[in-house]
Amino acid sequence: DPYTKGHSEKVARLAAQVGERLGLAPERVRTLYQAGLLHDIGKIAIPDAILNKPDRLTAEESALVRAHPVRSEEMVRRLPSLRPTLAAVRWHHERLDGSGYPDGLRGEAIPLEARILAVADVFDAMTSGRSYRPAFPPGAVLAYLRSGAGRLFDPRCVDALCAVVEAPVPVPRQATPAPGHLHAKA
Repeated sequence: DPYTKGHSEKVARLAAQVGERLGLAPERVRTLYQAGLLHDIGKIAIPDAILNKPDRLTAEESALVRAHPVRSEEMVRRLPSLRPTLAAVRWHHERLDGSGYPDGLRGEAIPLEARILAVADVFDAMTSGRSYRPAFPPGAVLAYLRSGAGRLFDPRCVDALCAVVEAPVPVPRQATPAPGHLHAKA
């Protein structure tokens, strides 16, 4: 669906920026970017009516959605060149306290790339409107991530994501109008 494509592209960029901020080697940053693009590919097996359902999912529908990381991993596994992305793709919904899915991993058992992808995924998902809820403001999502740091999310990943998101955006010099050119002539 169009949401998942745009979401995956944004998660890929954000995860790569977080990886760079954490000082990962360029090869690992590239792997993070690829994992971000692929992390939700397993959702193609889920009917759009479930993905875009405005109401609460049934237990069966929820189980189908929660299976998408495993489906994504199965699909990516078929391409040998993308095998370095498998851990991040499979475990991007794992949480430090073991409350995540699909395998209930805890703490350092969750690979760093998956922990990075988790915070990038949550940030973009929560700041994007969906059929079942409006978008949350970025500041509220950063506050949520900070409140879960050390319990749900890796604090280093949260700090790096916050630094990336809160960094001022440089304005290119040519984008600044020259004096006297601020008003359009009639």
